[in-house]
Amino acid sequence: MRKLTALGVALGAVLALVAIGGRGAVAEAATLVVDDDGFASATNCNDLTTPAFTTISAAVAAASPGDTIKVCPGFYNEQVSINTDNLTLLGAKAGVDARTRTFVLTDESIINNACGPVQLTSDNVVLDGFTVQGSTMSDPCFIAGIWSNPVSQGKNGGYKILNNIVQNNISGIELDSTCLNPTLAQFNLIQNNNNPGPGAGNGIQTNFGLCNATIDSNKSSGHVNTSMLFVATQSNLAISNNELVGGTPERIVLAFTSMSSITGNVSIGSTSSGTIRLFGGNANVTINSNTLFNGMRGIRVDDPFAIGANSGVQGHFNCIQGNSIAGLEVASGGHTGTLNAENNWWGSPNGPTNPNNPGGTGDKIIDPDGVVDFIPFLNGCPTGAAAPRMVTGGGQVNVNMTGGKGSFGFSAKQDTQSGHLDYMNHVTRAHLNCTVTVVTIISATKATLSGTCSSNSAAPNFKADVEDNAKQGKNADKFQITYGTNVNEGGPGPIVSGNIQIK
Repeated sequence: MRKLTALGVALGAVLALVAIGGRGAVAEAATLVVDDDGFASATNCNDLTTPAFTTISAAVAAASPGDTIKVCPGFYNEQVSINTDNLTLLGAKAGVDARTRTFVLTDESIINNACGPVQLTSDNVVLDGFTVQGSTMSDPCFIAGIWSNPVSQGKNGGYKILNNIVQNNISGIELDSTCLNPTLAQFNLIQNNNNPGPGAGNGIQTNFGLCNATIDSNKSSGHVNTSMLFVATQSNLAISNNELVGGTPERIVLAFTSMSSITGNVSIGSTSSGTIRLFGGNANVTINSNTLFNGMRGIRVDDPFAIGANSGVQGHFNCIQGNSIAGLEVASGGHTGTLNAENNWWGSPNGPTNPNNPGGTGDKIIDPDGVVDFIPFLNGCPTGAAAPRMVTGGGQVNVNMTGGKGSFGFSAKQDTQSGHLDYMNHVTRAHLNCTVTVVTIISATKATLSGTCSSNSAAPNFKADVEDNAKQGKNADKFQITYGTNVNEGGPGPIVSGNIQIK
C-alpha cells in the first residue's frame, strides 16, 4: 500500500473537517446577531426574516473564542457576563466616539442591570459602542457598570473598552487586568456614576490591580468623587488625553502605582482638593503636558495615611494656572528625594509664588521640605497645550429696557496676561479704552477679563465676564461688564449680535 505523504495527511484532515461542517481549529470565526425583537442579520438590523438572539447573554453562551457578537439598537435589561476568551462585542455605535456623538435613545444598544450590567472575566475581550447603565445594588452584586477581575477566574484579562457611554451606575468602570495582555480604555463618555454604594462617584477605579493599560481620550463628567481612582497595585499605566469636566471633583488619584505616566489631560474648574493627586506609595510617575486650570491644587503629592512616601515623581511642560490653593503642593513627608518640576507654566511669566522665587506671582508651590526643583520655569503655556489660550469677541449688547445698545470689542491672551478692550454705551455715551492685565479662563466656554483704563475713560478699571456658547451668528454668547458704579452692564442675557470665542 502506498504511504500518504505528510502533506496528504494534512490535506485529508482539512477536508474531513469541511465535510462534517465542524467548528474546529480551521473554522472561520462566526458573527452572532442580537436584536430585541428576535430578527436581524449581520448586515441589517431591520431584517424581519432572519432569526437572531433576543439577549446578549444567550449569544455569549453560544459563542466560541474568536467570534463577534453584533448587537442591534435596543434596550437589553440583563446582566452580561463574558467568560469566553477573544470575543468581540459590537454595539450599534461601534467605532463612533462616545464623547461627541449625539445620544439618541433608539439608536443605542443599551445594557441596563441593577446588579451590574457587564462583567469581564476572560482574556482579550472587545466591548465597543454600547451604553452601559443602571447599577444600583451593592455586594454581592458587581457595583460597576463595566466590572473586570480576570484573576478571579484564573485569567489574565486584556480588554478594549471603546466608544461606550457608561452612566448612572454606582461606579463607572472597575478596570483590573494583569501585565500579560494589554488593556485599552478609549473614546468613552463616563458620566454621573453616583448611585449609592461602595465606590460611588468614581468614573474608573481599581480594586484588584492593573498593569500594562492605556486610558486615553475619555471624557469624565459629573462624578462626586474622582474621574480615576487607582489605589490597588498598578504599574505601566499611560493616562493620556482625557478630559475632566469641571464643576465637580473630577480628578486623577494614584496610590501604589509605579512606572506610569499622566500626559496631555485637561481639567478646567475641578472642585477636588487636588486635580492630580499622588496619594502615597507611588514611584517613578511622570506628569507631563497636562492642562490644570482653576482648581484648588493642580498637583498634590502627599501620604495622608502613611502608606509610603512617593518617590521619583517628575512633571514638565504642564500648563498650570488659576488654582486657588496651589499649582503644586508637596506635603511634608510626601516625597523622598528631589521632585523635578522644571519647565512648567505657573500662570505668570514671573513664575510661581514661592519663597525661593522672589517676585513670582503665579500659582503657589507649597514645599515645606524643600524637595521641589521648579527652576527654570516657562513664561507661557507650552505650544500645543490643550487649554484655551485666546479670548476674543465683538458685537452689541442691550443696556436698558428701551432698546439701548452697547458695543464691545476685545482680544486677550492668557499666555501673556495681556490684551485690549473697548466698550461704548450708546445711551449714556460712556466709553472705555482699556488694557487687559488679567485673563482668567474659567472653563472651555467662560472667561473673565480685567484691567486698567485710559484717563479719558468712564472708569479707571473694568471687569468683563464673557461666555462662548454658540457658533457665530447664533447669538447665544454673553458679555457683561462692570465699571465704576455700573455692575454687569449688558447682562445677563445673550448678546444682540456678534461673536465671542475662547480658543
